Amino acid sequence: MAAAAAAGGGGGGSAAARPAIGKITDAACISSERDALLAFKAGFADPAGGALRFWQGQDCCAWSGVSCSKKIGSVVSLDIGHYDLTFRGEINSSLAVLTHLVYLNLSGNDFGGVAIPDFIGSFEKLRYLDLSHAGFGGTVPPRLGNLSMLSHLDLSSPSHTVTVKSFDWVSPLTSLVYLDLSWLYLAASSDWLQATNTLPLLKVLCLNHAFLPATDLNALSHTNFTAIRVLDLKSNNFSSRMPDWISKLSSLAYLDLSSCELSGSLPRNLGNLTSLSFFQLRANNLEGEIPGSMSRLCNLSHIDLSGNHFSGDITRLANTLFPCMNQLKILDLALNNLTGSLSGWVRHIASVTTLDLSENSLSGRVSDDIGKLSNLTYLDLSANSFQGNMINRELPKSLKHMKALELLDMSSNQLEGCIPDLPSSVKVLDLSSNHLYGPLPQSLGAKEMYYLSLKDNFLSGSIPTYLCEMVWMEQVLLSLNNFTGVLPNCWRKDSALRIIDFSNNNIHGEISSTMGHLTSLGSLLLHRNKLSGPLPTSLKLCNRLIFLDLSENNLSGTIPTWIGDSLQSLILLSLRSNNFSGKIPELLSQLHALQILDIADNNLSGPVPKSLGNLAAMQLGRHMIQQQFSTISDIHFMVYGASGAVLYRLYAYLYLNSLLAGKLQYNGAAFYIDLSGNQLAGEIPIEIGFLSGLTGLNLSGNHIRGSIPEELGNLRSLEVLDLSRNDLSGPIPQCFLSLSGLSRLNLSYNDLSGAIPFGNGLETFAESTYFGNAGLCGPPLSRSCLYHKRKHKLNFDLETYLSALLGFAFGFCIVFVIMIPNMVA
Repeated sequence: MAAAAAAGGGGGGSAAARPAIGKITDAACISSERDALLAFKAGFADPAGGALRFWQGQDCCAWSGVSCSKKIGSVVSLDIGHYDLTFRGEINSSLAVLTHLVYLNLSGNDFGGVAIPDFIGSFEKLRYLDLSHAGFGGTVPPRLGNLSMLSHLDLSSPSHTVTVKSFDWVSPLTSLVYLDLSWLYLAASSDWLQATNTLPLLKVLCLNHAFLPATDLNALSHTNFTAIRVLDLKSNNFSSRMPDWISKLSSLAYLDLSSCELSGSLPRNLGNLTSLSFFQLRANNLEGEIPGSMSRLCNLSHIDLSGNHFSGDITRLANTLFPCMNQLKILDLALNNLTGSLSGWVRHIASVTTLDLSENSLSGRVSDDIGKLSNLTYLDLSANSFQGNMINRELPKSLKHMKALELLDMSSNQLEGCIPDLPSSVKVLDLSSNHLYGPLPQSLGAKEMYYLSLKDNFLSGSIPTYLCEMVWMEQVLLSLNNFTGVLPNCWRKDSALRIIDFSNNNIHGEISSTMGHLTSLGSLLLHRNKLSGPLPTSLKLCNRLIFLDLSENNLSGTIPTWIGDSLQSLILLSLRSNNFSGKIPELLSQLHALQILDIADNNLSGPVPKSLGNLAAMQLGRHMIQQQFSTISDIHFMVYGASGAVLYRLYAYLYLNSLLAGKLQYNGAAFYIDLSGNQLAGEIPIEIGFLSGLTGLNLSGNHIRGSIPEELGNLRSLEVLDLSRNDLSGPIPQCFLSLSGLSRLNLSYNDLSGAIPFGNGLETFAESTYFGNAGLCGPPLSRSCLYHKRKHKLNFDLETYLSALLGFAFGFCIVFVIMIPNMVA
């Protein structure tokens, strides 16, 4: 643990923290203590074959993890830390006979949620107690406050299953040097600050991720714990101003107050902390300028002030603070309001391995001086207003000299020109959203590259085939450029690609058959290109696809049935605006995860398949999302740098909410079927009414006839309904009154008739909603249904009268014709 290392000692049974203990080797241990240890051993799931299988024989002092006193023969140390043991039931209270225990370490085992034994509070000689990561539960027994000789206490538990109701029991532990209650549930411990302030010998205090209550950190009238070397309180919601007493902790080496809802400015006397090496205040609401007194903190190796509102000129700040910081490795000032440029100060941070200045208001050129940071493994200058070098505003060519660089992110700036040669060490490259142009260089970073994003530029030329050789690549994003040529047809079976986004370019030709080799592919986005031909059969091997968007191309042929057979993980299927023909495959109904089906604006014919009513996700709607995403493996990649593992994760739900927002938010509808603009005929199948989770349905611009089925009233989640430009007839069903969430409706240009149902907002839609239906009447149309009925009745009476008159005349003529001969005779 970095915090423990900063304190000059380790945890979890380290030699530095262990009290001096003698060990007997020539006499058996006390029998009652041996029996207690055997009873304790019997509680573990595999006492015969586990790590305690050698607890045998009469001399328990010779057992692994057990130490005894030379003077009295009693057990003084029990250390089974990280033996990976699993305990069953309650801990046998017979262990309480070990009254001479000085050292007790049960960490790194699994005690199945049992409460911390109260009898531990009777070990009055105990100086070291470590129950961390051991699966304990319940409430911390206040009796632990009896351990007045205790110097090391670690109860940290990532599961939040251990609760502390009050810190009263902590105050008597005045010998404490090390206290770690991280990840416990301390929401009721409003007295935590006052209690810990009574511990004058305390050097390490870790209460991170502990749900500590809102606390005014400036409430201390006097600071007693001035010996502290490690203070880790991160991820608690204090809602407090930055405490001034921090600057009084002259021995402090490690300070982490990240994500604590702190406000205000940094103490002016922060420079008093001359021993400080680790300084992290990320993700707070701190503001103002970073105090110049920090220039005295020459031992700093880690500075992270990201995610605040710090302001000021970074050039002046850097020239003041950094000259003496020769050990600085991590510098993260991202997500602030800093201004200025990189000019004139980069030389002061030559030792830095991680530099993150992203999302500030920095500007000016990125000079060739950046190449002098030869130790950098991580460089993020994204989301600023940087330009290229002073001569031609291009990326500095000195980047190629940064041989250790693994991550380079300069996205969302104003960089221009061609991409220069980059060091072969780069594994993550993001130059998206700039003004870069020209073809890609002949080589681009490491062959082991994990992530490449060059989207939203003006890059041209063909997509290079060397991308196929980067088998470690998981994401390649080249959308919104001017790439031409054909898709590479060299993809390898051992590729780790999860996401391909080549959309919004000018790529032509057919979809390459070797894309079927990419069996790990989760997202294939090729929309808005000039691709042609049928879908290659090999794509059916990509059975992990979640998003398939091939819309707005010139693809042709029929929609293959293997999509429904093989791609059953699909959430989005978009084939709109192509030249597909034939019928809609019935097998699409097997896509049980499908939330968006968009095959609009093609040349499809035949009926709307009844089987679409079987689409399971659209039956369940929003209730399915959480369950669905919990079963979809996340997309991630890792890059290792000096600061440890930098982990990038991209979950599928992020695509639903952001990457494909334009496709997945049809006027707010997240479960959508769009079959518009085709040559579909027949009637609307009543089975569509099974899709109760459907939020959008568009069947417009087809030749669908018949009446609107009453079953559409079951679509209670429906927000968008477009049935316009068809041959529908009959009345608008009264069941439409139950569609209370409907925000967009279009029934225009059909042959509907009768009164528009009144109520629940149907009469509030624009008149254009109902245009082109001569038989409709009532609000919002100007045609009154009363006038419409009278006119209809008048037309009926006139027609009846004329029919009767014509009938009478016709009959009279027949009679007259028959009577003429008789009259002549």
